[in-house]
Amino acid sequence: MTKKFSPRDIRKQLGMNQQDFWSQIGVTQSGGSRYESGRNMPKPVAELLRVVHIEGIDLAKLRKEEIQVLELLRSERPELMDELLQKAQQNEVASH
Repeated sequence: MTKKFSPRDIRKQLGMNQQDFWSQIGVTQSGGSRYESGRNMPKPVAELLRVVHIEGIDLAKLRKEEIQVLELLRSERPELMDELLQKAQQNEVASH
């Protein structure tokens, strides 16, 4: 992940306090405050921040089997994967 982002800006855009924002990815409020103040963020923490707060993925709902199905679909039926992705994007646009 080469794109830099400001965790403070993301948190404020989401309207969350530090405790709620950082606890969703297993970071204490004080640790999150240090990252927001410029301390280097470890890559796993940055990736969790991206997945949860930028991509909006609820980690509690992820299931290993569903990820395996996606990988299988991507490798064996890429055309169906593309079609489903387009439909999901259309649904997202229509719901906003």
